[in-house]
Amino acid sequence: MYDLGVVGSSLPTSAMPLALIGLGLLAASLIAVVLRNKRRYAILYSQMERYRDAVNEHCMVNVTDAAGRITSVNDRFLRITGLTRDAALGNRVDQLAPLTPVPGRTERINAHLSDGKSWSGETAWQQADGKLCWTHSTLVPVVNRRGRLVETFAIRTDITAVKMADAETQLRATLDLLQDEVWMFSPEDLRFIYLNRKAMTRLGWDGQCYEDRTLADVGWLADLRHIGRDLKRLTSGQESALTYEVQDREDRTLEITLQLVAPAGNPARYVAVLRDITERQAAARAKSQFVAMVSHELRTPLTSIKGGLGLLTMTAAAEMSERSRSILTIAQRNTDRLIVLINDILDLEKIDAGMMDFRMEHIDLTGVICEAIEMNGSYGAQFGVQFAGIGLDRPVMVDCSPERLLQVLTNLMSNAAKFSKPGDTVQVGLSDLGSKVRIFVKDYGAGIPLEAQPRILERFTQADSSDRRKVGGSGLGLSIVKAIVERHGAEIRFDSRPGQGSEFYFDLERRSERNVA
Repeated sequence: MYDLGVVGSSLPTSAMPLALIGLGLLAASLIAVVLRNKRRYAILYSQMERYRDAVNEHCMVNVTDAAGRITSVNDRFLRITGLTRDAALGNRVDQLAPLTPVPGRTERINAHLSDGKSWSGETAWQQADGKLCWTHSTLVPVVNRRGRLVETFAIRTDITAVKMADAETQLRATLDLLQDEVWMFSPEDLRFIYLNRKAMTRLGWDGQCYEDRTLADVGWLADLRHIGRDLKRLTSGQESALTYEVQDREDRTLEITLQLVAPAGNPARYVAVLRDITERQAAARAKSQFVAMVSHELRTPLTSIKGGLGLLTMTAAAEMSERSRSILTIAQRNTDRLIVLINDILDLEKIDAGMMDFRMEHIDLTGVICEAIEMNGSYGAQFGVQFAGIGLDRPVMVDCSPERLLQVLTNLMSNAAKFSKPGDTVQVGLSDLGSKVRIFVKDYGAGIPLEAQPRILERFTQADSSDRRKVGGSGLGLSIVKAIVERHGAEIRFDSRPGQGSEFYFDLERRSERNVA
């Protein structure tokens, strides 16, 4: 008997070879199973490696912990976002892509993940260089035995190109419906990138051929050097947009608005919008001619009426009753108002048509201010108001149109007088601003209501207050002031507080004595 070392077990000597053979076969069988499983595991591991490489090549992958902090990212994530690994790890995703979130979306996603549910949808990222990146994202939660979120795997596919292509298609479809022409062309060689349907119809081109053409192929754009200078002003940032008019081959007038546009993720391009304004110009001319004709036709009889009323006042007023004299005074006042209104309308039409005479001269501003005060003194006296000159003790030389500057001051001073209290003094003068001089008219009257201030310089606008309704007016004076001041390269501005008064002012460039021709 041989003891095999197992308690309570023994085999006869004759059974030993069979036992050893059995053990050998069992060992061989186990080894074979292990080897087969090892080969299977090796194949499975190899497949998993290929799958991982495929996912890493195609997708952005990041892993976040329960607090949403990134714990792992793949190389494609870093490549597309433009981040370094150190910059990504430990930060929250919403800190790395600081776009304005869709309200409530983050809460809905977190609720899905906390319940152990996956979430899929489109997300927008702002890359390190500021460009926009769109991804289709799938977020897969990992929970522990208690059902609590441990980490989240995020697999994202870059769909920016698809998004941009869809947006481009929608944009082109929209632009094709416009009645205006839209041209897009390259800054490098002026080659066309896009023409909408209206533009292709005018040019006689189709969608297959225009991409091989440049601005030089548009025959009626004769002066390409002029256009080139304009484009350089846009490229350098001197101008954000340019507008000018051209005549096409059919002698129609086109208004062109030109801009340099740099869409996110796309090369910069010039965009020109062309609008046919032939009919609009014809209508404007017809309107101007009509208004001018009517105004002239009205002014002639009104002048006669004014003269007749004046003569009647001088010769027969003493023989009239008090009521008759009152009616005559009202008639004279309304005649004067009509004449002022007609003159204002004619002035605006002249300005719009570019027909108003602006004879620029090199003059001393103090003389113009003094003349304005003398001219308007009697008008101010009607309201019990005086005009006082300020800062007129030394010559101030500027280039301006004295006649038009007097017109501006007269409008501002008449307004100031009308809305001042009897006994008030309106200040008219100059302030030294170094290389510029400020012309101002300041009163201490009713002021302009806050709600009327944004539009007070527009045509036919009057502040809606009881004091202002009493004094009346055409509502054109300040718009004429604005137009004349702008023709001098300046801007009319004002400061006003209701109940405390108003100050209107504008600044002109100084000119030295040696500039006098």
